[in-house]
Amino acid sequence: MIELSGLDVNYGARKVLDAITLEAKTGAFVGIIGPNGSGKTTLLKAVSRIVAPAAGIIKLDGRPLDALTSRELAQSIAVVPQETKAGFDFTVRDVVLMGRYPRLGRFGKETKADLAACDRAMELTGITHLAARPINAISGGELQRAIIARALAQEPRHLLLDEATSHLDISHQVEILSTIKKLSAEIAVIGVFHDLNLAAYFCDDIIVLNGGRIVTAGTPAGVITPKTLVDVFGITASVSIHPETGKPLVVLLPQSPETTPAGLRVHVISGGGTGASVIQALHRAGCRVTTGVLALNDSDYAAAARLALPCITEPPFAPITGPSHTALAQQIGEADIVVLTAAPFGQGNLDNLRVLAEETTVPVLFVAENGKAVVPDFTGGVATAYLDRMAASGRLTVVTGSDLISRCTTKGDIIP
Repeated sequence: MIELSGLDVNYGARKVLDAITLEAKTGAFVGIIGPNGSGKTTLLKAVSRIVAPAAGIIKLDGRPLDALTSRELAQSIAVVPQETKAGFDFTVRDVVLMGRYPRLGRFGKETKADLAACDRAMELTGITHLAARPINAISGGELQRAIIARALAQEPRHLLLDEATSHLDISHQVEILSTIKKLSAEIAVIGVFHDLNLAAYFCDDIIVLNGGRIVTAGTPAGVITPKTLVDVFGITASVSIHPETGKPLVVLLPQSPETTPAGLRVHVISGGGTGASVIQALHRAGCRVTTGVLALNDSDYAAAARLALPCITEPPFAPITGPSHTALAQQIGEADIVVLTAAPFGQGNLDNLRVLAEETTVPVLFVAENGKAVVPDFTGGVATAYLDRMAASGRLTVVTGSDLISRCTTKGDIIP
């Protein structure tokens, strides 16, 4: 296990890491993401004792880092750096065998076990066929695989990867990271990533660094969100859960003025997947869209989350609580338009309609292709009564999906 508690690292007068506390347990693959200059590489250097902390404690398997001898540290930790330059013209096999040096005596000679560990590491990284080649006569990607093989030959209890696969093609990235993922069942792994999708797919937990501090940490699904990407990286992206892998999938959205809503404020009340296309269409049209209250497992929530839209949420099958009720009333009150879909309504989400009916000034557009404002009503007719009240007051207008966007273009076109 790797433990950091209150870690500070300074470069001169500049604080590079500030109060970092984290754990990487044996059996876990922990990823670190963050923009350039956020302290990712420095954190790995502190754990490998290349830089000395100004404050805090680092422990390996319960022992303080500064209590380990150099030999003990080399036997415990293997590091794969961002860049490695080949010096002398060793063979690839010789370079991989260097990973066994911490386990040899001062004048020791490689044993059969050392040679077997070297062969296994080369096989795992797919470079067995390069064993006799001079290290300076192979490609950059092949060199990086040799450096990874050297680290694996070391048979460490802790493995640190600093963008270890960034020089590899996608097939070798997946191959190497799959191997490391399997090895992480027996060792503790911390890896720095720039590729968010690779981090999301292979890591058990992810830590986000920015400005030398931990911004957030947790599972990939809990950490890699549109809000995090905007706040930390300054990018607009769609984040969805891949149906086959169950992992977050990040897709960059166009970084153009059109992606910054500046039109009418539209609040969408939907659910059960009835509002996903409406939410997306309104956002593309430049409307400032808010949504909710929605359950966290609702596909309409997923659509809003992919676009980083404000969404009031509750856990699945939970009623609308006081804070959500307050937020809903505020968003409806601030909206130019409320768009309502034919979502099923029960006692759990009925307050969406109750709050809407009580706000008597905001016009409502009900999206229905058959021209009727009808919802699946599981409330004994209460939901339908709220719709009838809004229709009788002239607030509610039924529109088709194709007509919705044109009616939301300008406020004067909302009600005919």
